[in-house]
Amino acid sequence: MNKLLSLTAAGALLTSSTIYGQIEINENLSVTGFLDMSLFHADNNDGDSTSFDLDQMELDFLFSFDEITAQVDLDYQRGDANEIDLEQAFLTYDLGEGTSVTAGKFLSYMGWETAEPTGLYQYSYAYGTTIPGYHNGVSIDFSDDWGSIGLALVDSVYDDDGSINGDDPFEVGAEAKLVLTPAEGWTFFLGYGLDSADNGGVDRELINFWGSYEVGSSTFAAEYNVYTDGFRDIDQWLLMYSVAVGDKGTFTARISNDKRDYESQMASAMVGSGQLEDEDTKYTLAYIHAVNDNLAIVSEISEVDMGSWRGSSTEYALEALFTF
Repeated sequence: MNKLLSLTAAGALLTSSTIYGQIEINENLSVTGFLDMSLFHADNNDGDSTSFDLDQMELDFLFSFDEITAQVDLDYQRGDANEIDLEQAFLTYDLGEGTSVTAGKFLSYMGWETAEPTGLYQYSYAYGTTIPGYHNGVSIDFSDDWGSIGLALVDSVYDDDGSINGDDPFEVGAEAKLVLTPAEGWTFFLGYGLDSADNGGVDRELINFWGSYEVGSSTFAAEYNVYTDGFRDIDQWLLMYSVAVGDKGTFTARISNDKRDYESQMASAMVGSGQLEDEDTKYTLAYIHAVNDNLAIVSEISEVDMGSWRGSSTEYALEALFTF
């Protein structure tokens, strides 16, 4: 997933904590991580709801031994079935000349928005889940001045249990990426993910494209996704603009759309019969204030138009993000 943030005061603070703020234990081991707490309020057709929680806590252990590096992330997330989880654990062998091989449990290539709050330009995500998370497998990557390419063979693009040909109806997964950086400030990403179905099932497929342009203190980004799994055809897009405000702030405006076409089997279970089309359009304004090198305060307001039969929702969030 995207790790490219403009280096504003807030952007530098909130970029991946595996790059910034490491605590060095010795020459081979460093530790980093974050605490994420938030106050969230939503007002929709079903009424008001408010929550105040420690959303996530993470400890990342970074190992370095010449050509071999490794990373182990321990993660707590509120509400997960296993709230304390081995989020990822992988090793990477540097083959030289821009080529590396990674094996273990690692993050998907896909998506403009990062998996962790430390890499987001705002509090909330743009749309529902089609971007994969963590999975087990092996990948090979090559990078040069023009960009990079990568290929990953995994147990499943969307499942992280490590099984192949087990109870899971999908045999094996694969991801591929092409990243181009044709000129200063420009980045283009094209990714493809496939979960190969077993026993005559339907494959899960994702095409993910995003592009970004960074100029001065501003970042422009656009993304488009196409996902299908035999039950749903999903189209998603976002447009985003972010700009530094003063020495410690970053302002972000984003509009996103999540359109879902359900096949008759699922539509029948939801509304009775036929094919159901469902669509959300989300408008988001956010401001990040870097209190110091370790603490940021994120404030956000979003208006979500959920269509005529579900109405709309107004959402407010205030987040404290501490990195170390």
